[in-house]
Amino acid sequence: MSQEQNSSKMRSSDRVLVVRPIEGKTAISTTGLLDNRLFTGGNTLHATMETESCLWRLRYDTGVLPEQLKQKFTSFRLLKQHADRYFLKRNLEIVEVKD
Repeated sequence: MSQEQNSSKMRSSDRVLVVRPIEGKTAISTTGLLDNRLFTGGNTLHATMETESCLWRLRYDTGVLPEQLKQKFTSFRLLKQHADRYFLKRNLEIVEVKD
C-alpha cells in the first residue's frame, strides 16, 4: 500500500459533529444546557482525541457540556454511539461527522 493510500484512510483527531432536530419534532432539554446555537452554526460540537491518552471526548467551541457528555471513550465509535443515544432522547440526531 502506498503512503498516499494509507494517509487517505487516516481520519482527523478533531471531528465536528453536526446536530439537528429530528424532522417534525421539537428539541427537548431537560436541564437547559442544550446549546441551541448548535442548530444555527453559532456553536460547534467537537469529538477530539487526546494525544497523551488516546481517549476521545466531546467539547463545545464555547460553553459548558451537559454532564452526560463529559465522559471519555476508548474509541470514536463508542463516543458516537453514546452521543447518538443522548441526542435521540432529546429529539436530535447527528446528521454528519466532518473530519
